[in-house]
Amino acid sequence: MPSLLEQVDGRTSIVDEVLTGSLDDRQRLTGVELIGCTLRDASWAGGILSGVSLEGCTIERLDLSRVRLPDSVLDGCTFVGCKALATSWSMLREPMLSPDPCTWVDCQLSMGSFSGLDLTGARFERCVLTDADFDGAVLKDVVIDECSLGGSRFVRADLTGADLRGARDYVIDVREARVEGMRVDHIGALGLLAPFGIDVS
Repeated sequence: MPSLLEQVDGRTSIVDEVLTGSLDDRQRLTGVELIGCTLRDASWAGGILSGVSLEGCTIERLDLSRVRLPDSVLDGCTFVGCKALATSWSMLREPMLSPDPCTWVDCQLSMGSFSGLDLTGARFERCVLTDADFDGAVLKDVVIDECSLGGSRFVRADLTGADLRGARDYVIDVREARVEGMRVDHIGALGLLAPFGIDVS
């Protein structure tokens, strides 16, 4: 099977193609625009996407662990069944126009860094987000449904209007985050009381 670099073959813009090539550890893909593409069933673990734009792409069953994304952009992408352990999403570049929100479904995202990112309107469904870093992230109107957030950090995060009713295992110090309009269920509310030493039994 050809590698991702072989499939891209020096092109700078690829539209509506299915790409299944892998990217080796520390191998670099640079300056490519992928629009409406489907990327699936490959490993990019440890690879580097530099100045890459993914717009309206579907990413299925990709191993994105430890991938670095300097100056890259995600715009309205959907991730399904992906593994992205210790991935630094915070390296993404903020484009001139606000991108459409992305969706992550059935993904392993533990130890990932989303620090400082604008994730307004994003959706996380049935994902594992243990020990993830959301410090300083904009999480306005985010939906986190049936996800584990054990050990995740939300210092200086903006959770205005976020829906965490299906999330579990999180502890958020409301003194260190914006939480106006945030929605939680009864179990999740315990994670808001924990920083105050309040035990609800």
